[in-house]
Amino acid sequence: MELEIPAIVEAEVDDDRVLFPCPNCDIQMVHRLAQLLLSGLATACVDSTTFSFFFSLASARDSSSSSVVAVETRKELVDYITHRSTSIILDNTEETMSMDPSENLSIFLDDFASTKRNVVVGWLGLGLPYLSDSRDDRIDDLVQEMETTRFWPIHAREAIARSLLLVGNLDVSGRFHCREKLERKAADADGHVDCSFRPVRCQNQGCRAEVSALRAHEHDEVCPLKLLPCEQHCELSVIRSQMDRHCITSCPMKLTNCPFYQLGCESAFPSCNLESHCAQFLQSHLRKILLTHVPVSDRHDHLDLVEKRLLLLEKCDSHATLRKALDVRSLTKALAELEKSLNGQP
Repeated sequence: MELEIPAIVEAEVDDDRVLFPCPNCDIQMVHRLAQLLLSGLATACVDSTTFSFFFSLASARDSSSSSVVAVETRKELVDYITHRSTSIILDNTEETMSMDPSENLSIFLDDFASTKRNVVVGWLGLGLPYLSDSRDDRIDDLVQEMETTRFWPIHAREAIARSLLLVGNLDVSGRFHCREKLERKAADADGHVDCSFRPVRCQNQGCRAEVSALRAHEHDEVCPLKLLPCEQHCELSVIRSQMDRHCITSCPMKLTNCPFYQLGCESAFPSCNLESHCAQFLQSHLRKILLTHVPVSDRHDHLDLVEKRLLLLEKCDSHATLRKALDVRSLTKALAELEKSLNGQP
């Protein structure tokens, strides 16, 4: 069971001589207002039950008392906020209104909920007890229940939100809806083609977001599916939501410590440069490994012997086995195999 969109009654006019308002609104604001409507209804329902029980919406279509009361409360809420918003200009109270329509709607919803507090209704025993004790938790539970059962579908709430922005005076600043006047055909065709509030789809692959044209750039700046160049300047492009993970896990430009760090090489470089680093500092790494077999007290006296050994090993490494070793274990193993060969061992 859904509510009709609030409307104003107009006298019959000649469509050829009358201009109509463009139907486009800020889509983000419409969605925000739609969410407020649901939480506002949940608040009113919770407050009206003296905080003891809530009605079950397991079937919003049945004729149970709880469903009837819920529908009546919803209708009362829409009538209330519609009257409040359309009476603003008549009462000359626009100067007290916020420039943010969501703040204005929040005030209306709070005022409506206050009229429902401590009203004992006849269906208290028909619902299920709340699982949580606090009022806020009860409201959150009821919002989830309503969303799950589609008691008040999002498209119906968004239609009411648009009506509040266009027909009502919720948007006193005029910053969240189009103020252009159009001929009937253009108005019925969802506004004029150049309207800054016309709905547009996000162009990023996989993103289904629909925003107003004037918000398209803002959305693109935060869209989680926007494909971006790697922040660490590797050759890959990554979607925004995966950028941090990419940079610290698989990015070839992520900084890594030299695998010979434990032997004293304190270099840090992009992981893609591992091979070039090991090739460039092969002598240094070999020297560190050879010196591990010499007592610390004797190392100074053995430096010349170590250097000669290094030159001989590199000269005899015809298959570049040493250069292919990229960590301590593999280089130590390659060094041992090469020394066996030099010593004539099989």
